[in-house]
Amino acid sequence: MKSDIEEIYQRGKERYNHELARIRKKDNSFVLYRSLTVLTIVGLGTYGYLKDLLYFYYYVIPFIFMFVVLVQKHKKIRKKILNLEHLIQINSWALARLSGQWTSFSSQGQSFMVPEHPYSEDLNIFGQASLFQYINAANLVTGEQALAKLLLEKTSYEEINSRQRAIQELAPLLSWRQQLQALGMITQYQKSDLAKFWDWVQQKPLLANKKYIYLLWLLPLTTLIFLILMSNRIVSTSVPLAFLILQVLLAIVGQVFIAKSLQDTEKASEELERLSLLLRHIEEENFQAPLLVKLQKNLIQIDQRASQQVKALAKIAAIINLRNSVVYHFINALIFCDLYTIRAMDQWKSEYGESLIQWFQVIGQFEALSSLATLAHDNPHWVFPNVFEGEPSFSATELGHPLINEASRVANNVSLPHPGTIHIITGSNMSGKSTLLRTVGINLVLAYSGAPVCASGMSCCLMEIYTSMRIHDNLEQNISSFYAELKRIKMVIEAAQQGKPIIFLLDEIFRGTNSRDRIAGARTIIKNLAEQSVIGFVTTHDLELSTLESESLQHIRNYHFTDNIVDNEMIFDYHLKKGVSQTTNAIALMKMVGIKV
Repeated sequence: MKSDIEEIYQRGKERYNHELARIRKKDNSFVLYRSLTVLTIVGLGTYGYLKDLLYFYYYVIPFIFMFVVLVQKHKKIRKKILNLEHLIQINSWALARLSGQWTSFSSQGQSFMVPEHPYSEDLNIFGQASLFQYINAANLVTGEQALAKLLLEKTSYEEINSRQRAIQELAPLLSWRQQLQALGMITQYQKSDLAKFWDWVQQKPLLANKKYIYLLWLLPLTTLIFLILMSNRIVSTSVPLAFLILQVLLAIVGQVFIAKSLQDTEKASEELERLSLLLRHIEEENFQAPLLVKLQKNLIQIDQRASQQVKALAKIAAIINLRNSVVYHFINALIFCDLYTIRAMDQWKSEYGESLIQWFQVIGQFEALSSLATLAHDNPHWVFPNVFEGEPSFSATELGHPLINEASRVANNVSLPHPGTIHIITGSNMSGKSTLLRTVGINLVLAYSGAPVCASGMSCCLMEIYTSMRIHDNLEQNISSFYAELKRIKMVIEAAQQGKPIIFLLDEIFRGTNSRDRIAGARTIIKNLAEQSVIGFVTTHDLELSTLESESLQHIRNYHFTDNIVDNEMIFDYHLKKGVSQTTNAIALMKMVGIKV
C-alpha cells in the first residue's frame, strides 16, 4: 500500500522533471531570440544613422514589437519553470514524509504554542518532530493559522462532519492540491504582509475632497486651451507657461503627499498577480462537499470573481509602479496621472477592501483542509472515525501513533466504553506507556480536526482533552515541577467537576514527591475521577495502585506493557496487555549504561 503511494509521487516527480527539461530548452531558445532581436534593432538603427538613411528606422519598429512579444512570452516560460520546480519539490517532500524524513521540514508551527494549553505541548502538536510539522502543506500565514486552529480549538459535531466530507473530497485531487501548494509557495504572504493589507484597507480615501480634485483636472484642460490659443497668437507665451509651471509645482507637492501612501503598493503588482492565480485555482474547481462549496462562494460574487477583482488591483499597482520612471513624472506633470490612479485605487478599496482579508482567510481554509487531505491520501488504510454525541467513551482497533514510521509502529486495541472508565497502565521504563497516552491523544486531535486517524477503526464522543505528561519547573515564577504538576491535575479535576465530557492522560502521576505521598495522592485522585463523567489513562511505576481495580466499584482496569532481556539487550514488544506488570528494568538499564549497582 505504501509502495503504491510512493510510486505515485515518484512518477509525478519524474514527469515534472521531464517537463522542466523541455521547458528549459525553450527558455534557452527565447534567450537566443531576444538577443538576436536586440542585435537586429541595434544593427538597423546604427546602419541607418551612419548612412543617413532615415527610412531604416521604420524597419526597426516591427522588431521592437517582436521584442516586446518575446519578453512577455519569456516571462510566462519563466513562471512555468518556477511552477515546475515547486511541483518537483512538493513531490520530494511527499516522498520524504513517507520515508520518515519529514523532521527536517522547516515549518514547525512554534509560534502557535500556547502556554498552559490542556494538551498541545504534551502531545507534540507543535515544534520539532510535531504533528504540525508532519502534516502542514500551507504557505500563507492564514493557512497555517487555520491548521493550527483545527489542532487546538474546541469544535462541534457538525463542524467535524463537514470537514470530514471536505477532506474526503480533496484527498483524491492530488494534482489540484499540489498546484494549490505550488501557487502558495510563490505567494507566501506572511503575518506582516497581511497586517499591511489590513492597515491599507482601514486607511481613509486619499482623495477625500473630490470637488477640489475635479477642479484640478480642469487645470490641464485649461493649459491645453491656452496652448492652442498661443499657437494661434491669441494669447502670449507667458500665459500657458504660467499654467505649466503651476502644474509642475502641484505635481511636486503632490509627490510628497502621495509617495508615502503608495510606497507599499508600488511593488505589489506581481504579488497580486500571483494571488489572483491562487484565487482562480480555487474558483475554477467543481466542488461537491458543502463546506468547500460554501468557502468557494465567498470568492465568487454575482458580478465578479475575487481573482478578477485582485487582478484589477494588480493592474492599478502596475501603473503605480511606473512612478519609478522619469517619463512617468513628466507625463504626470502634464495630465496628473496620479489622480486617476488614486481615484481607481480608492474606488477599488471602497468596493472590495473589506473582502480582501476574507479572501486570504478562504485560501487559508483550503490550505488547512488540503494539508489534512494529504494525510488521507498518503494513508489510505487509515479510517475516518465515528464521532458521536453521548457520554464520554473511546474505542479503537489497531490504534497506532501517526508520527511513528509505519515499519516501526505497533498498534493496540483500546476501549474505554463507559464514563468513569480509567485504565491504570504499569510497565518498566521505555516499555511504551507514555507513547500509548500520546497515541490516544494525538489521534483524538486528528479526529476532531476532521482528518483520518491511524487505526483500522475508531469511535468516540466529542470530549475535551487534558494531559499531564511533560512537567517543567519555572524558575522565573518560582514553581517546582511537582507544583506545576499539581496545577495540571487541578485543571483536570475542575473540568471534571464542572460536568464537562473529558478524557485525561496522566503520565507518571505525582512523580515529583516521595512514594508514600505519591501513592496516597494518586489513589485519591483516581477514585475521585472514576466517580465523574470522564474517562482516562494513568501510567505509574507504583504497583500498589493496581489494587484499585478490586477495591473500586467503578470501571478501573489494570493494563501493562512487558519487556525481556535477551543477550544483555532490552527487548520490548509494545503490546498492551491486561493485568499488572510483573517486570522492572531500572537496575538492568543502569548496568547496561555502565553504572555499577
